[in-house]
Amino acid sequence: MHNRRVAPGRPLTTDAYSHFENYGFLGPFIEQEWLKVISLNVPYYPKLVQYFYNNIVYERNANGSIHAFKSYVNGVAMRISKNVLAQVLQAPNKGKRINSYGAWNETHFTRAKQIQTVCGLDEEEDAQGRNRPSSNHLTVQARVLRHMLSYNILPKGGHRETVTYFDMELLTNLLLSEKVNLPYLIFNHMLTAAESSNRNLPYGMILTVLFEHFNVNLSEEVGLRISRQEFYTVSSLKKMGFELRNGEYVRVNNAHGGGGDDDDDDDDDEGDEGARDEPMGEAQSSTPPITLQRVWERMDGMYEYMGQMSTQMTGMHDYMGQMTAQMSTMQVTVNEMRDEWRSFSGRYMHPTTSHHHHASTTNEENVDEREGGDE
Repeated sequence: MHNRRVAPGRPLTTDAYSHFENYGFLGPFIEQEWLKVISLNVPYYPKLVQYFYNNIVYERNANGSIHAFKSYVNGVAMRISKNVLAQVLQAPNKGKRINSYGAWNETHFTRAKQIQTVCGLDEEEDAQGRNRPSSNHLTVQARVLRHMLSYNILPKGGHRETVTYFDMELLTNLLLSEKVNLPYLIFNHMLTAAESSNRNLPYGMILTVLFEHFNVNLSEEVGLRISRQEFYTVSSLKKMGFELRNGEYVRVNNAHGGGGDDDDDDDDDEGDEGARDEPMGEAQSSTPPITLQRVWERMDGMYEYMGQMSTQMTGMHDYMGQMTAQMSTMQVTVNEMRDEWRSFSGRYMHPTTSHHHHASTTNEENVDEREGGDE
């Protein structure tokens, strides 16, 4: 089984709720009833997440579309549908069905309206003819929302500088308070991950809640927790390159490249985008400063990797135990066969002093007995 990195999610700390809400970063999630997803903080189980995605089997409608899928983890069969996800996530299975791979039939926003909304332009006409924006062109609110979406709702790796049309459509709906179907989004993103051979496996913590819903035994599994640095906190906004001035957050240029060092090792943080957009001054160093924050983040990454290795070693130990048990069973079988052979050879193959006529009579009787046994 090919091991792929698990994206567990990135929750918002409870002490940051009011701050994020006051500055417009939490309201759209509350309106959508997605609060549980962006605040979920439970252990996740990389080995079981691997099993979940590797064991997915689709259920299709008559037209070929997938309406549900089944998976199998720790001896428990699970049937996943959008209704099940709605129940587990406490999010309604209703709203616009937006996906990243097809036409958005229920969406009424033009490209110009999307660009106007996410970039904070005064009129839709101001966006006419504009190209797709980069993340640096987004409003602070849109950029923070997109950052949180990319970790919790639609996890993805790689650089986050490129804003896709799907990103703009999703953000436009959230910013304009249009209801979006969260179970539909997550259901399709799970299928996309299952069909890929190299993407990160999303929803590590969501799957823990799903496993508990189906009574999967987790008591003997090795669970991991994200580090404190991986939560969304008030200080995360500064690390993403935003500063509170005159009662509102604004984007600032940080000469030391501190616009997003809170991200993981996917080389996909938002701060890198700001650093790439700045001209290189003569006094700037080409090597980013080594900070205690960066050291702790690297150590957290190492601990997570060690935890995943421990999980794999545990799996190998279990496999070796099973092989040992099978070898023991085979040894018992060999011993039994050897004893039977000795018994047989002792009865029929040792030399006898009986006369030839007696041996013939005995053989005829044995033949009669075998023939009589077939009746």
